[in-house]
Amino acid sequence: MVDGRYGKASVRRRSGTRRAIRQKQLIGTAIALVICILVGALCYKRTVGDNVTEYEPKENTPTPTESPVQIVGSAEVGPFGLYLNRYSEGLSEDDMWMEDFEDNRERKVVKGIYVTADVINRNFDGLLDLLDTTELNAVVLDIKNDDGFIIVKNDSQMLNSMTNGNILYSHFTDVLNTLKEHNIYLIARVVCFRDIRSVRSNESYGVHMKDGTLMKDSSGYTWMNPNNQEVWEYLTEVGRVCAKLGFDEVNFDYCRFSTDAKVKDADYGMELTTENKEACITGFVKYACENLKPLGVFVSVDVFGVVLSSTVDAAAVGQNYAEMSSYLDFICPMVYPSHYSRGYYNLPVPDADPYGLIYNAMLDSKRVLAVNVAKGRCADVRPWLQAFTASWVTGHINYGGEEIRAQINATYDAGYNGGWELWNAAGAYSKEGLLEE
Repeated sequence: MVDGRYGKASVRRRSGTRRAIRQKQLIGTAIALVICILVGALCYKRTVGDNVTEYEPKENTPTPTESPVQIVGSAEVGPFGLYLNRYSEGLSEDDMWMEDFEDNRERKVVKGIYVTADVINRNFDGLLDLLDTTELNAVVLDIKNDDGFIIVKNDSQMLNSMTNGNILYSHFTDVLNTLKEHNIYLIARVVCFRDIRSVRSNESYGVHMKDGTLMKDSSGYTWMNPNNQEVWEYLTEVGRVCAKLGFDEVNFDYCRFSTDAKVKDADYGMELTTENKEACITGFVKYACENLKPLGVFVSVDVFGVVLSSTVDAAAVGQNYAEMSSYLDFICPMVYPSHYSRGYYNLPVPDADPYGLIYNAMLDSKRVLAVNVAKGRCADVRPWLQAFTASWVTGHINYGGEEIRAQINATYDAGYNGGWELWNAAGAYSKEGLLEE
């Protein structure tokens, strides 16, 4: 009896022990599953940019993304963090920059479109009708194009020795005079460091591989070296020509380092640290402004939209948004919704939410530039908005007047009222969405 009683008790104890073990295992499994889900979600959020495999730069946007974007938390944003303590010890020599410059230039709220030479030559009357019957008041025209050609006649010995033989505009002086008669603000687009023609003419301007050959990116483009002050002077000379032609503003595009994989093996004449790259790009911006602003033209630069929220991308291209903004008249983030990866700003498909993407990006801009604004040394922000349908993006939507207006309204709602520009690589625009509300 005793053995039997103890035997039953032993069975009960073993059964209870197994039940407890199973319960603990189930609880442990559940906890592990929750942890995996949370870690997975965090990893997805931080690396979502690695999924931009469907993007192909078919629309030839001003500076198409060449590498995946990555998202970081607000506390890690580099451009803002680098400038938090800039003024902690009072005014510096840099704060007194161009203090003797008497600025008599008249600023204008720009509502512009990019226009190709083909549109100017084929359908100039149609362009004038669009400008006269909508709220548009500015055009962006190529002067130094994506291949490096200066596509207008000019009297600069330096430029003509480099890029002869590719004049694309017909009767260009008459075109500019007519646009001015219609009170149109004229912006000259100057493609900077990505350049085939100029480097071909003067290889000393180019980025070379360590074996002495010119570096070519995956698209076959050569690049001018941002660490070469002769290159700075050459690009600034293009700006001088634009001022002489009568443009109101010089807009520098591709003002950055290449992000091609070959960059790490190229010889830039310096170590490719983030600080060195930013010093080169910001140094050129400062040099160009010092030389061009006294000529009566405004100076602007296009930047990747993702540099507002990603230290990875900012470091790769050398674009310090805050630092560049302390010298420029206008800074133009290219915040095309199609250029953002799935999940950015918690948007499943950014291209399908033009208002949400632009609004969040513009709030990022305000945060990054807060210190500059507080000190009264900050460029006006004028974003590039999307006026094309990104058919290559999975989940894309068609971009017509409603989508264009949504981006414009988002810019205003975020607190930016200094204007905007629309990009369509073909220079094709309709009146839809451009009638002032």
